Amino acid sequence: MLRVILLDDERPALKVLSKLIEEHHAVQVVGTYTDPLEMFNEVSRLMPDLVFLDIEMPEMNGLQMAARLRELREDIEIIFVTAYPQYALDAFRVSAIDYLVKPVEPDMLHRTLERVLKRKGTSTPPAATETEPRIVCFGGFEIYEGEQTEPVRFPTVKAEELFAYFLIHRNTMISKWTLCDSLWPEVASTDKVEHKLHVNMHRMKKTLRDSGIKVRMSSQKGFYRMDCGEICDYVLFEQAVTNMADVKKETTEALTTAFDLYKGPLFANRDYAWCEAERERMSRYFAGLAKEIAKRHLENDQHRQSAEVLLTLLSHVPLDEEAHELLLRTYKILQDRTAFLFHYEKMEKAFLEELGAEPPEFLKQMHADIYS
Repeated sequence: MLRVILLDDERPALKVLSKLIEEHHAVQVVGTYTDPLEMFNEVSRLMPDLVFLDIEMPEMNGLQMAARLRELREDIEIIFVTAYPQYALDAFRVSAIDYLVKPVEPDMLHRTLERVLKRKGTSTPPAATETEPRIVCFGGFEIYEGEQTEPVRFPTVKAEELFAYFLIHRNTMISKWTLCDSLWPEVASTDKVEHKLHVNMHRMKKTLRDSGIKVRMSSQKGFYRMDCGEICDYVLFEQAVTNMADVKKETTEALTTAFDLYKGPLFANRDYAWCEAERERMSRYFAGLAKEIAKRHLENDQHRQSAEVLLTLLSHVPLDEEAHELLLRTYKILQDRTAFLFHYEKMEKAFLEELGAEPPEFLKQMHADIYS
């Protein structure tokens, strides 16, 4: 559940925005304020994920408040709601993820919230039925038992990591030495590392058994195998993309179904060195799907849909040059100069911070052309 607070000096505007936001099932408004200082003092207690700020307010404007919020908590997301679209570039400079122009359009608000949910990895995990457990590997690593909203907890991080390893290598016989080298590369003693494996294997199996997770473990002469009967986003995504001989020949519906499964990097926020190659492979597949879908939207003059797909892609793969080009081209077609400049400055900052370089020349030329 995404926790949201709102700040606007006009109480009627607060009520309207709050009502629109609460129509989204995965979002909860935990506070509404007309006084900036009162809101700021409550942030530490309420722990919001997202803050909607009006820019034009007496005493302290939204840009100043955003800067103070960033000092207080770096991970807080900020969206500006303003009647003045000329503030878009200023909004970006304080790391706002979006701005909405009053009166707020429900569809635009919904798409913005969905983008934040995907960034945060808090979207409702897919499930085949209401009572089946769900295994979520994209954007984090969580296992849900039946209708429970709290994920299953493993007694140790290594027991959880062991299950992640088996999940990636499901339906395959794995040597115990491969397991030991992958999960405990720093342990030189054969006896110690075997003991660690056996202890965490026991803990993992007990946790899965107690939680009713449908897996079948088997072992034979130093080899282990896991077969998983649960619904898992990674398994569904991996099967979908590897079965696509050519994405250009697939239906847009099939591409979108696979695209929607991806909520962020594989096992995000988990330091699993052994899965880096697979994490990168999934990211490449996702980028390919997103760009193909976006191109089809452009061909069908569905420019807003194309922009939403590309914004989602760039939230996960911020340095994809082709995606930036497609998005800037989309904004040019829409004649949305403000959105073009807003995105270009954001892209330019990302290239400088991550690569220490300016954007490629063809993107710089697109920027120059907007002024000609």
